[in-house]
Amino acid sequence: MSQFFIYTIAFIVSAPLFFLFLLYFFSRKLFRNKRKAVHQTTHLMVPVLVLAVHVLFVVLFNQNFFPWILVFLLGLLAFSMIIQYKIHEEVLIYKSFKSFLRLSFLFFALVYVGLTLYGIIARLFL
Repeated sequence: MSQFFIYTIAFIVSAPLFFLFLLYFFSRKLFRNKRKAVHQTTHLMVPVLVLAVHVLFVVLFNQNFFPWILVFLLGLLAFSMIIQYKIHEEVLIYKSFKSFLRLSFLFFALVYVGLTLYGIIARLFL
């Protein structure tokens, strides 16, 4: 049973794009609303993408960048709160956290795709 759990987590971290589509499919069936399904999927995919980017960094560069990823996430949360304060002159933690999750999803999805392409090109030509 524990081996199944370990392999499932390893598959999710190794193939987050497949998990993204699967999660979107189930969210769409659950909420019956495309917009809610997309937002719920992005919110739930952030930890998976962070772990996938960390694993790619370890595999490609043989170094642990997880503390730097956490520092970046804290900086992104601070940036989200500052922007919300500048626009609305008050900080609502819930709205700030939602925008933080969306920004994190966009950033880590792009980094994941970039690192994957870099890994493929590096393995093929170097």
